[in-house]
Amino acid sequence: MPGASNTGVPSGTALTVHNGDINVTKAGTVLDGLDIRGLVKISAANVTIKNSIIRGRSMNGPGALINNLGGFSNLVVTDTELSPSAASPDANGIYGYNFTATRVNINNAIDGIHVTGSNVVIQDSWIHDNMHYLKDPNQGGSPSHDDSIQVQSGNNITVAGNRLTDSHSAAVQITQDRGKVSNFAFTDNFANGGACTVNIAEKSYGPIQGAVITDNTFGRDSRLANCAVIAPTTTKIDFAGNYYTPDDTLVTIRKG
Repeated sequence: MPGASNTGVPSGTALTVHNGDINVTKAGTVLDGLDIRGLVKISAANVTIKNSIIRGRSMNGPGALINNLGGFSNLVVTDTELSPSAASPDANGIYGYNFTATRVNINNAIDGIHVTGSNVVIQDSWIHDNMHYLKDPNQGGSPSHDDSIQVQSGNNITVAGNRLTDSHSAAVQITQDRGKVSNFAFTDNFANGGACTVNIAEKSYGPIQGAVITDNTFGRDSRLANCAVIAPTTTKIDFAGNYYTPDDTLVTIRKG
């Protein structure tokens, strides 16, 4: 299971401190072995971030330690930790799409990952210890809506082999806030917490097509009892092999 020993910067890696933001504008850039005291913006294709820690900085509104909202293709984030150096309701982990995140450790952020488009793989990663505020200025003074992974739109999204814990809202929240979501696969994960741990909403875009939720293990710490997965009945899900721990009870979908 993903954890401290097998996600984030590998033990013994020497890091070079970089003070300030990085705007990557050259295709094929590799950021390797850095301790980044700022934010990273992706402005080119085929960028790799590996063996690094990104700590962010103070922000004047919601943002992400890694920003690929432009959707530049083939962003790869591997063996990297995203951990805001200062607690903030503005700090999130990754925003964007067209990326693969592998063995990433994201902690102390509001949302671990915001998926805003297509072609995303999140695998073998640990997203945990979300920040949560009872009076969050970004929610009009109501509590934070912190999620491990929030999917706002996109096709071809895979979440596999991860450990997702400690979020207040959901481990995975599909909102369709920006557009339609399709071909979403959630497999072989451990997920726990939230009101309901996986929460699927259709909103104005209708049923999610090609949804798969298989072979996952769910904890019992959702605020609503026995609510590992909630979804509208109009969204048809390939749903099998999902169990609660520690009692190995079969998970069923709650009607949402």
